[in-house]
Amino acid sequence: MIAELQKLGLTGEESRVYVACLEINGGPVSTIAKKAGLHRVSCYHTLENLQKKRLLSQYTKNGIKYFSPEPPEQLLHLTEEKVNLAKSILPELTSLASAIAFKPKMRSYEGREGVEKIFEESLEAKGEILGYTNLKNIIDFFPEFFKEYTANRLKKRIKTRYLSPNTVESIHAIDPFLPKAFDPVLIEILLVNKDQFPFQNEVLIFNNSVGIVSLHKDELLGVIIESPTFARTMKAVFDLAWLGATAFVAK
Repeated sequence: MIAELQKLGLTGEESRVYVACLEINGGPVSTIAKKAGLHRVSCYHTLENLQKKRLLSQYTKNGIKYFSPEPPEQLLHLTEEKVNLAKSILPELTSLASAIAFKPKMRSYEGREGVEKIFEESLEAKGEILGYTNLKNIIDFFPEFFKEYTANRLKKRIKTRYLSPNTVESIHAIDPFLPKAFDPVLIEILLVNKDQFPFQNEVLIFNNSVGIVSLHKDELLGVIIESPTFARTMKAVFDLAWLGATAFVAK
């Protein structure tokens, strides 16, 4: 009984004193202290605490203070008050937790299937997909998967902007992987100097995530970093690179 009352929020002494009061139907401090096995002074302070919790009431008889137990149902009311209080402050606590307790997440993948998972996750993009890529390498690496991935991306009308090294093979490398009918607005590719910018990895920026993939046959691995601040920074860097590449092409 004592252990159960402690689980409801009473201290060990409060539990013993309350049970003692119920057993003898209350009485003066000396009688209750003796029943609970406590020192009189300590028992008096405990009785006051139980009174504050509305588990006991007090009255005076012949100049002596008596304490009487409230019905045990009062424990239920006490618990309900705590539950209601917790519910009332829960939204504010949740808001604080989401505002300051976010921790960036990092997931790593290995092998061809792992690399494909990162591309598949980018299909959940709510806006643009921005990417540094090497069109020749990616098409040579998994032509069948890339064809399906491209078709699904265009079907979902997810716009993509790519920066890729300018090689003879890359100029029209993606053409065979495009559906016969698609909205050309959904895909933009700027080819940059292959000697200055020899991209060998794939970097995908979407939502609040950045995916980094190695397409080299000896190091098939990928990483996804979920972080709003990191993703925003990488988007800004990409836009800066895109702006520079656009200006270069315009010349």
